[in-house]
Amino acid sequence: MEITRREAVRRLTVLLGSAASASTVTALLSGCETPASTPDWAPAALSSEQVDLLGIVVDRILPRTETPGAVEAGVPRFIDLMLERWAEPEERERFLTGLDGLDGLMRGAEGTTFRVAGAEAQSALLSRLDQEAVQAREDEVDPLPFFAILKEWTLAGYYTSETGATRELQWLPMPGRYDGDVALEEVGRSWA
Repeated sequence: MEITRREAVRRLTVLLGSAASASTVTALLSGCETPASTPDWAPAALSSEQVDLLGIVVDRILPRTETPGAVEAGVPRFIDLMLERWAEPEERERFLTGLDGLDGLMRGAEGTTFRVAGAEAQSALLSRLDQEAVQAREDEVDPLPFFAILKEWTLAGYYTSETGATRELQWLPMPGRYDGDVALEEVGRSWA
């Protein structure tokens, strides 16, 4: 189930360019910012058990490599913020039901909970859910399955975090040099 960083960036670009959910677009356009991690943070929409489970899942999607993984970038906190502030009630309920349902799906496949299952079993289940989510997007299913939203929020949370934007992506605070006085002969034609 693990994807390369390059593939994650490609998927995020496609996702944000075309098929992002309304809550994701709303949050990103309104400047959704996950505050820096603090030891006294308590989730508002998720239980502590759900946060632990979510941490395992998002780290399977974007694990730590030479750069920090999804948990270190604050993705579970971002998702909690999405659920609390921007998700519609039906979307929130569908997400929480899907997250809680991971244990049931793993019991059916492996006879154990998602948390206890090995990395290989976790990745196999998430790969299956990913294939279903891709097919749902291709078939334009509405509403999208839980895992499609989870991946969307994971990628959005990671690549809009300080960690994702500055350590994973190339960040240039001011790209190139600004020269406000260039002779027309150097430029050629003027721009409309």
